[in-house]
Amino acid sequence: MTETATLRRDIQALAAALEETRDQMEAGLTADLTGLDTRVAALCAEAQSAGGDAELAAALERLLPTLDAVAAALTRQRETLAAAAEGRHDPHSARQRASAAYGRGAPAAPGDLPPDPPATPSRQS
Repeated sequence: MTETATLRRDIQALAAALEETRDQMEAGLTADLTGLDTRVAALCAEAQSAGGDAELAAALERLLPTLDAVAAALTRQRETLAAAAEGRHDPHSARQRASAAYGRGAPAAPGDLPPDPPATPSRQS
């Protein structure tokens, strides 16, 4: 596989990873962005050293909207965390808490159980 083909494959892999990261963050999950800046910088440097291949440049440019979406999701998460830390109501985090709790109800405490139904008298013949 040529160096340019490998670079195209790496850019496509990064695009897929960024889209998945964006989807996770928009769903309210945290994402590990460690090394993202290094990975993008390395791909840009490799594309530049590939001799100005217009196709590689276009592939890198197509990453920009997804990078912007990840940045926006990160900003929303940061604002949500700041609101929670300050005790402000944040409908996004409230919705996340409700979604997380739905279906995972805590077991009822013994005092919360309804009383046993009254015993029905049995018929004796």
